[in-house]
Amino acid sequence: MKWMDKGRRRSVFKTFLISYIVILLFPLCIGAYIFQRVENTMIINENKANLGLLEQVKLVTENRFNEVDKIALQFASDPKLQWSLNHIDEEYAQNQINLLEIMNSIRSVTNTNSFISHFFVYFKNTDSILTATGKADLNMYFDDIFRFSGKSTEEVKRELFTGDHLRTYLPSAEVREKEKTSRVITYVQSLPIGETSNISGYLVMLINEQEIDQLIEQIEKLYHSDIYIVDEHQQIIMSTSKENELNKAIIPLINMESGYSSFRQNNESMILSHTTDNNGWKYISVLPKKVVLKQIIMLKNWALSLILLLLFVGIIISIVLARRNYNPIRDVVKTIMEENNYTKNLAINEFDFIKQAISNTFEEKNLLKETVTQQTPVIQANFLARLIKGYVDVSDVNEDALQFMGVHFKKNYFSVHIIEIDDCSQFVADDTEREWALVRFILSNLSRELIGEDGYVVEMDRNRLGILFNVSAPDDQTLADRHTFVRNLKNYAQQRFKLKITIAVSQFHPGMTEIGRCYREALVAFDSRLVFDSDEGIYYEQLGGLEQRDYQFAIETEVQLMNYAKSGDYHQVEKMLDQIYETNFLLGDISPELGKCLFYDLLSSVLKLRNGLKTNEHNAYEDMSELVKRLSACATAMDMLQFIKALYEDICRHMQEEKNKYKDQMYERIVVYIKHHYGDANLSVASIADHFQITPSYLSTYFKKHSGEKISDFIAEVRIKESKKMLIEQSFTLAEIAGKIGYANDIGFVRLFKKHEGVTPGKYREIASRLTNMMEEVDG
Repeated sequence: MKWMDKGRRRSVFKTFLISYIVILLFPLCIGAYIFQRVENTMIINENKANLGLLEQVKLVTENRFNEVDKIALQFASDPKLQWSLNHIDEEYAQNQINLLEIMNSIRSVTNTNSFISHFFVYFKNTDSILTATGKADLNMYFDDIFRFSGKSTEEVKRELFTGDHLRTYLPSAEVREKEKTSRVITYVQSLPIGETSNISGYLVMLINEQEIDQLIEQIEKLYHSDIYIVDEHQQIIMSTSKENELNKAIIPLINMESGYSSFRQNNESMILSHTTDNNGWKYISVLPKKVVLKQIIMLKNWALSLILLLLFVGIIISIVLARRNYNPIRDVVKTIMEENNYTKNLAINEFDFIKQAISNTFEEKNLLKETVTQQTPVIQANFLARLIKGYVDVSDVNEDALQFMGVHFKKNYFSVHIIEIDDCSQFVADDTEREWALVRFILSNLSRELIGEDGYVVEMDRNRLGILFNVSAPDDQTLADRHTFVRNLKNYAQQRFKLKITIAVSQFHPGMTEIGRCYREALVAFDSRLVFDSDEGIYYEQLGGLEQRDYQFAIETEVQLMNYAKSGDYHQVEKMLDQIYETNFLLGDISPELGKCLFYDLLSSVLKLRNGLKTNEHNAYEDMSELVKRLSACATAMDMLQFIKALYEDICRHMQEEKNKYKDQMYERIVVYIKHHYGDANLSVASIADHFQITPSYLSTYFKKHSGEKISDFIAEVRIKESKKMLIEQSFTLAEIAGKIGYANDIGFVRLFKKHEGVTPGKYREIASRLTNMMEEVDG
């Protein structure tokens, strides 16, 4: 009891406590929201200030780069330079004068413009460099005078003096002139301007990176940020970052012309500001967020400490107030439990417990009524199933009892339909009780829709339903309606749900006492499906013409059938089985009982054949009880016929395999016999056939079929092969060799050898001897 009191006390107490804490947290959340807005405003202001400084750097830098573009355009348009690019080998004096004037112009630019540290022109025809101080060969200039750190002369030439360059800026690079090193941004312009194929030279200016560093020094010192200048191809021209490459997270953030945003880098929150000049270059500033929010973070820490202190004090006060308000409710619940002797916690909390105590009586009444109502369908189904099977004493059933079970028989005549589910494999996935329940549910609903108020549908077994029809009189219209119902139900079940069902129908009989008789008639009709196999339904009144007589399956027929099976002729077996089926089922009026006997007789013939097979192979149907079960499970005579055919087909296939196996073994035996008796002078097709007890013609045909050659040719090949071995040995005369391979004299042997080898035995021995001597000489 104390444990339950604690559970209920916690539930209501928690409600009070949560309410007070929510009231406490509301102003704290508002304060946190306002503080967050102030923080965002300060961040925005800092971003705007940073972006403003970045705009100043952009304007100054853009102006300086524009100066470079103007200088490049001015030089490219100089007639003297254009003349020297195209007439380098003509009028030497004039060319030298032009070069001096160009050098003076270059010197003037480098002396008056601190932004440009180096300025030179590359002449493609002479592969030379013209600077403010003189003219030098390309290789000598970049090998001895002016070097790009980390790059060979070929790499510099490939990067600067190859292809078309239109106002091309290359990323910052380190250069060395004598002992002095510096970082420069390279500007390249191919000459003449606008020419893409016939390029005669290049104009190169090296921009002092230190000049740009002085412009961005103010932002870098103020915010400790990394500054990037990126061209329109997202190539870093220069950077103050040590990594000298853009973070992948930055690229999607700089698609707009200008702005600021945030991202994470190395698990640190960063602020990004960027702007774009007229050439599409991006000026990017990246700095840690904590630098901008240094003062804000300090203020936030103080505010957070104060909030935690207030929250702790507020929770203590909330607990005290919640307990003070909870105590009266606890006393009321305790009184109710003592008065009603409750021993269980029936409520979620105290308020629900009080409401439950008040409405408990009404709920018990409704629960009892609902229980009875829920059981009505079960009671009705059980009653109807027993009534259909004839297990109910109709004299004890009155109108009130029927009304209580929801059964109303308004008419006097009854008929029973049995629905057997033969195959539902195309509708269900697994053979489970859940799937079968679904199939029965579908057929029940479908049957109820078709019969309306003229009957009831009851589940009789796992795969069987029963329908109790109640009609006024079995007139022609009623019989027609019954036939329509059966046809429609089978069609709907087959077409919509792929269910194969059998419907057995009894006759109409008056009164509830005859319902059991109707059920027995339906069972008789159902058992006769072996013979009728009707596509629409099996009606009891159609069974009157069946006669109990013998089936047609004589002993001679059985012997002939078994002989065909032993010979492996399945075509004749199938033909005889079809004749037996047609004689007994299509032309005769055999009863279901005798029909089953016929197929069991056919099955016994199969078992006789299987017992006579000489095989160690295990077959799935080897067990006789399994065969009988499979045959008994067949629903119709046609199913039984197909099952018997499958068994005979298995036997015929086995017999054919045994025949082929025997034939292969016989061929090997013939070959071995010839190789062992090739020296017999009497060896011939006739002697071999006599040995194996077959005819010579069959032997010749059989050997030719398996080897592709005549048996006489094979005998000759074996004799020739053995004679060659003897000829090589040099110890036998031709007459001796002829005798050893089955010839009376050497004349026949010589003729045979020359026919097959093209030379006489003596010539073959001579050739073999020479080859043997040659091999010995080589080995020696």
